[in-house]
Amino acid sequence: MSTSGYTRRQFLRVSALAGGGLLVACGGGGGGGGGSNPQNPQPPGNGGPSDAEQFTVSEFMRIGSDGRIHILVGASEIGQGALTSMPMIVAEELDADWDLVTAEHSPVAARFNNPYFGGLLQFTVASATTRGYFDNQRQVGAAVRQMLVNAAAERWEVPADSLRTERGVVYDDLNGRSASYGELAESAANQPVPSNPPLKDPASYRIIGQSKQRKDAAEKVNGSHIYGIDVDIPDMLTAVIARPPRFFGQALRVDSNAAMAVPGVREVHTIPSGVAVVADNYWSAEKGRQALEVSWNELLAGRTDSSDTRGEYSFKLNLPGLPIRTDGLVPVAQLAAAENRSADYFFPFQAHAAMEPLNVTVDYTGSKADIWTGSQSPTLDKTFASLILGLLPNQITFHTMSSGGGFGRRGNPLADYVRDACHVAKATQKPVKVMWTREDDMKGGYYRPAAAVRVGASMDNQGNITAWTHRAVTQDVTASLYAEELLDTLAEGQLPPLKELTDLETGMPYDIDNVLMDAHLTLKPQMPSLWMRSVNKFTDVFAQETFIDDIAVSYSRDPYQYRRGMLAGKPRLLAVLDAAAQASNWGSTGGGRSQGIAVLNHWMSYVAQVVELSVSDDKVITLHRIVSAIDVGTAINPDLVVAQVESAVIFALTSVFYGEIELQDGVVQQSNFDDYKMLRMFQVPQIDTVVLPSNESPGGVGELGVPALGPALANAIFAATGEKIRELPLKNLGYTLAEQHPA
Repeated sequence: MSTSGYTRRQFLRVSALAGGGLLVACGGGGGGGGGSNPQNPQPPGNGGPSDAEQFTVSEFMRIGSDGRIHILVGASEIGQGALTSMPMIVAEELDADWDLVTAEHSPVAARFNNPYFGGLLQFTVASATTRGYFDNQRQVGAAVRQMLVNAAAERWEVPADSLRTERGVVYDDLNGRSASYGELAESAANQPVPSNPPLKDPASYRIIGQSKQRKDAAEKVNGSHIYGIDVDIPDMLTAVIARPPRFFGQALRVDSNAAMAVPGVREVHTIPSGVAVVADNYWSAEKGRQALEVSWNELLAGRTDSSDTRGEYSFKLNLPGLPIRTDGLVPVAQLAAAENRSADYFFPFQAHAAMEPLNVTVDYTGSKADIWTGSQSPTLDKTFASLILGLLPNQITFHTMSSGGGFGRRGNPLADYVRDACHVAKATQKPVKVMWTREDDMKGGYYRPAAAVRVGASMDNQGNITAWTHRAVTQDVTASLYAEELLDTLAEGQLPPLKELTDLETGMPYDIDNVLMDAHLTLKPQMPSLWMRSVNKFTDVFAQETFIDDIAVSYSRDPYQYRRGMLAGKPRLLAVLDAAAQASNWGSTGGGRSQGIAVLNHWMSYVAQVVELSVSDDKVITLHRIVSAIDVGTAINPDLVVAQVESAVIFALTSVFYGEIELQDGVVQQSNFDDYKMLRMFQVPQIDTVVLPSNESPGGVGELGVPALGPALANAIFAATGEKIRELPLKNLGYTLAEQHPA
């Protein structure tokens, strides 16, 4: 994007370096960028200054002579609002006029890496965006504000501490003068960068903590917002890939004659993941793929079978696993207990099922490349693209596009869908968009892994838990990261806190003296799996929280009060538990309605959820109300926080009722939303979210509303019917979901 009306010296450029310093430069220069999209010019006030200059890899912020402030965001926008919340942090400390702030994705460059991951990656996973960038972004905003103040002080020959700022203007109240940031930008660029700029007292925040409208709201409403699937560049071809019926099969013989006879089909290429059909448009490519004749070599193909997996995992629950957490003396407590009991749970593979199927556009010339795609891990995607295309990283411009959902699928460290597109582009040597159909996406692998969990508890005569055991069997790309002690050791260095990506919920919150948790690190190299929204908190917390209800009810204890008695040492978790109970009028339902409750603390955040429902004799569930009480520390934008929790509730309801990928001898049985259902709008109940005020450091939000929703729902079913839910999805247990009819 280029700019008319601005000179190179009319912009203040600031970027946060991975090491925590600041780089300020006045001037331009091309190359290496990636924040702009040639199909998406953005008018003033709606995404960036008109005709903006070419971005440089060192660019973080621009202040135009008209006072407009354009911020580049290192996190990916996957629907959570990063392109709004991140600029709010900068704008707060900058004391900017929020109406003049615009934002877009940054280039893929080290200085935009998330500090949470050691400054090594641009990685939008683990609910780590706000947690990672918060302090860094504040420092950037504060430093630039101080530079603007110093520039004004120098111009007016007054002490800098006699000046104040407000809404993008520096004021000299004693002399009745003022200057906008735009007027000061050029001279501010020549000021030294403060190494330790003063930060605002949170009590004086006027942007952080406010429910500002999303910066991309208007474009999404009018349909002009550009996702990866919308990218269209000159002379672009479209490709689809015929993939083997079983994972890691290889094309043995390819007869492309019928495919090449389809009008519009240009080329057919065998690539590592299958056979690509390249055509003038999608429909020609798809018809060509249907006409393609391929014989597959499946000697090394995956043969995972859902039924066999369940049997294997059930067997392993009887064997000790790798110790993850050991508190106290569990065997002694078990011997002294009045009662010991346990329960087994099973959870199937699940698909991410984002609304926008995977897609990548690559313009590769042999000496350079542009890549457009929605990605949660652009650093790794760009790295793999560089290896496959034989280019240096600075020869690739990676455009991170907004994604129509990701849920972890677009954060694959192996960059599978980007690798596929680069192989096709290298073969064609022409601009090409590689499209995944819904069926490709559903059958394409990298699922939430299947899991089995056994939880056990020892009780005294009053039903108080004296010992707790938890054993998990599952697989994942992070299976080797289960050992919490090892991860703590690694985290003491400059390595990323990888334990945030592990699958076992070791943070069981209750005050229990004796705890033993272990896991079986099942390896299935021919069954591609990946973290999915809330990772295995979804399964581990489900087992934990439903078993707590089982114990409480068997001792005639109220599930809410029972939890209260075990949370004396967790005041923030106790606060959300009380808030959820109060907001839901816990215990006062009638008319055949029942309630269930569950809690979770993780990602530096806390949540308690209550589900209120009724169940008919033929197992039709009517959801009446879902209440979430959350403490996420400092809520940058409360409306975005609520939206993320509510979206997580809907995501979890889909998973709990319908989520199942079934494999028979390595072949995925589901293919689209007819046999992998999504929650429908008419099934969504009333959802209420209470955000507790807090000045603590920001916690994660994107995954927070998922893990506790399932057990709260199962506990409500238990209260209504007496049936203990030990596996998911509910459809397999005969439950269906009723339509909702607003009063």
